[in-house]
Amino acid sequence: MESLYTSTINILPEISLITAGIVLLIIGPLLKSEEDNAAFSISVLGILVAFFLNFGRFANPSTAFADSLSLDSFSAYFNSIFLVGSLISIGFSKDFLKTQKLKATEFYSLILFATTGMMFLCSAREFMTLFLSFEIMSISVYVLTALNTSSSRSTEAGIKYLILGGFSSAILLFGIALVYGATGSIVFAEIAASFDINNVLLILGIALILIAFIFKIGAFPLHQWVPDIYEGAPITVTGFMSVGIKSAAFAVLLRVFFEAFPTFEANWLFVLWIVAVFTMTLGNISALMQNNLKRLLAFSSIAHAGYALIGVTAIIGDREYAFASVNFYLLAYTFMNLGAFGILAYLSKKGSECETFDQISGLWNKKPLIAIALTVFMVSLAGIPPFLGFFAKYRIFLAAIKAELFWLAVIGIINSVISAYYYLKIIVHIYMKESKFEFPQLKIASSIAILILALLNVFLGIFPMHTWEFALKAANSFPF
Repeated sequence: MESLYTSTINILPEISLITAGIVLLIIGPLLKSEEDNAAFSISVLGILVAFFLNFGRFANPSTAFADSLSLDSFSAYFNSIFLVGSLISIGFSKDFLKTQKLKATEFYSLILFATTGMMFLCSAREFMTLFLSFEIMSISVYVLTALNTSSSRSTEAGIKYLILGGFSSAILLFGIALVYGATGSIVFAEIAASFDINNVLLILGIALILIAFIFKIGAFPLHQWVPDIYEGAPITVTGFMSVGIKSAAFAVLLRVFFEAFPTFEANWLFVLWIVAVFTMTLGNISALMQNNLKRLLAFSSIAHAGYALIGVTAIIGDREYAFASVNFYLLAYTFMNLGAFGILAYLSKKGSECETFDQISGLWNKKPLIAIALTVFMVSLAGIPPFLGFFAKYRIFLAAIKAELFWLAVIGIINSVISAYYYLKIIVHIYMKESKFEFPQLKIASSIAILILALLNVFLGIFPMHTWEFALKAANSFPF
């Protein structure tokens, strides 16, 4: 068992984020709006230090605080996703915050605290740590959602998310209480050792925990909150939520159900089979009918949660391959979806966000490089080769076929074809419609972030094997 000193050293990546966030809160009142570069630099430094320290966990896995945290390759992989997502979100937000006149220090600190919660969440090996991490992440994102106090939509979205998120937290806590009452433990390994499938109290607890995770993933039938919250939140917050919270929810779903409830696997994987089908189908059909870009991408996000659930369900076959396919898909989704929301943030003007098709019409004529980047992100999200999204979907569907879930793979492929329609609709407006709006001037930080993401979608789509091996290594470290 580690000493307090050793445990503290082992969580230095998270401590670097917390330290940077606290420093931002302290200096926030002292900085003028034109001095936001200092806040930007502090937040980027905190993330880069955390990213560098996190990579040590791949070579030297460890635990912390009496094994309540597992600092292994699995958590390090997801931490990399969270840190990259937060870094890119902050990059997009530098220009966006000035445009929308939002306080930078508050925004950056909340991003850092939310990322810290995600990192602890995917490392948790007992329910007390899990719940506390869950709340650190959630409360930070509630505030981020309502950060634009001059917008009634942002305030409304924040209140809605707080209420609905509070219900999901209560359901999760009640489920944990029932599991504790049935097994006498909150430690995943001890729960698995004393698992009794005939214990009704335990089964009810598992069901409530699964419901809470489905809510955070934004999957059917608890997906209704996603479009309203995504539409009302500031665009860069929406992008951060769509990749960070979703990845964290999948990470903790895998950790909890395969460490604590492996005996119940066949039952809950059947439920996820149904959830995956309805999530994909309803997400894509709803996206077809949207005229608001943020709502369209929100329903697209729901559909992508369904694709990732195919990989989770496929774990009844080749476990390591299915785990790796989910890992890879969530990394690819981070690069694709953040790029799409980042361009909407780039195109936003003072006092208004880029949300309608008219606001991207004729983009090719005025901003050809941004138009090409947005095309890359849309084609990648549609799963068209040779971009990253194609390889991610290929691995997910192949995992389903390896598990002999042929109908699930077929339904996934059909849904992917359906999704191409609304992604191509965006491309049509970019190249074939006349411009009705003036586009903003060059934004340096956002342009760099867009360029990096676009290149990653192309390069990793053509040469995906190193990234796949990275995802496979994280899967191999998981205690099956």
